[in-house]
Amino acid sequence: MQLSKYISDLLYRYECVIVPNFGGFVSHTIPSKRNVENHQFTPPTKTISFNINLQKNDGLLINHIAKSLNISFDHAASMVQNTVENWQKNLQESPLLLNNIGQFTLENEQLIFEPLNKINYLTSSFGLSDVSADYILRNNIVTPKTEVKRSYGKYFAAAAVIAGLFFASSVYVQQQINQQEIVDQQAVTNQIQQASFNILKPLPAVTLTIEKEAIKEISYKYHIIAGAFKEPENAIKKVDLLKEKGFNASIIGLNKWGLTQVSYASFNDKRDAINTLNAIRIKDNKHAWLFINE
Repeated sequence: MQLSKYISDLLYRYECVIVPNFGGFVSHTIPSKRNVENHQFTPPTKTISFNINLQKNDGLLINHIAKSLNISFDHAASMVQNTVENWQKNLQESPLLLNNIGQFTLENEQLIFEPLNKINYLTSSFGLSDVSADYILRNNIVTPKTEVKRSYGKYFAAAAVIAGLFFASSVYVQQQINQQEIVDQQAVTNQIQQASFNILKPLPAVTLTIEKEAIKEISYKYHIIAGAFKEPENAIKKVDLLKEKGFNASIIGLNKWGLTQVSYASFNDKRDAINTLNAIRIKDNKHAWLFINE
């Protein structure tokens, strides 16, 4: 029985998951922080620790297993107890590794837990990755040449007022959109294309048409996002590329910024979506994130 799978599923939603007669896995939320050496900001995370004193059955894990496997509570409790006994027996000979959670070792009859920290169990940070925090240096030194230019500038301004000449300059605003933070996030994670708009002379509205075969209607609740694209043609190319890799990729429509979103795969079951997301982050794209269609 892969008990670690059910524990991992619950850690996304609960702060403590107790394995009866073994111990409790406790989550701790760590806020975003700055790495001085790498000049980066890390997103908020939820790490896991272990408390051997939390052994009383609170029913959370047993109920989850019973519902997942469609078995009785007593049957699920018996399966968990058998698994715990095997863990305790195996620990006498070698370390115990729980997938996506951590590793246990027995040293001088003391149980030592080392978390893997490869998975961020904080769902609000899905899609977020480290952000560069490079310094910006500004030079405010005034040279004699600069001072001369300032003086001439005053005369030109006065002449412009007298002659009644007015000049207007176009103003451009650059807006960079990041799909993690989203939520994530997500984030600081996806490759976002910049869009520039002329404020004084708005461009006429453009209607984009995408082939229906390339779009999957958002009938699913969970979508693993591979990227968002300004140009629909690039989104279609991304879908073709992912399909060549064996993914059930599709276009799920436009997000609120008008970018075309591409999905690796779509699900109605949250557990299947999270498991697939973890596999994609390891094998293909560490910046993939989960979009929930409410």
